[in-house]
Amino acid sequence: MSPRERFELIYSRHAPTVKGYVMRRAPASIADDVVADVFTVCWRRLEDVPGDPLPWLIGVAARVLRTHRRGETRRLRLGARLADVEPIAAAQAPAIENATLGIALERMRDVDRELLLLIAWDGLSPTQAAAVLGIAPVTVRVRLHRARNRLRIALAQLHPEAEARSELSMEASP
Repeated sequence: MSPRERFELIYSRHAPTVKGYVMRRAPASIADDVVADVFTVCWRRLEDVPGDPLPWLIGVAARVLRTHRRGETRRLRLGARLADVEPIAAAQAPAIENATLGIALERMRDVDRELLLLIAWDGLSPTQAAAVLGIAPVTVRVRLHRARNRLRIALAQLHPEAEARSELSMEASP
């Protein structure tokens, strides 16, 4: 008998009994999922299934039910903890108060703008920004230096007084 034929025989003979066992111990809404998990284990471990598979299948069903209950308990505890926490408003990007800065940022390359915003708006360190961008921290530091210089130049071209303000804000950033 092939493994598939053996599995189909085990399933056809014992699935109703396993489902009855599960239904007596768990809500009907999860019974089909638990039975499916039991027979997934059966298929994966078919060579471990004894000649009389029913006790083995019931044991698997008991373990699957315990696992499901633990997961459900964790979900309920998490729900209770979240219900106790006051909702946090979705983070909104800070408004750019200086129109000149906004224009300068819009004109920058996407990679430069993203790096500057990760550092300035999101408050990430260069090492953290490197992780976000998937590049080496040393590369981020070089790119950050160049992006800041490009921003200074863009601000100076747009508005000569903006250069002095940008130098102050850039010195405050890491």
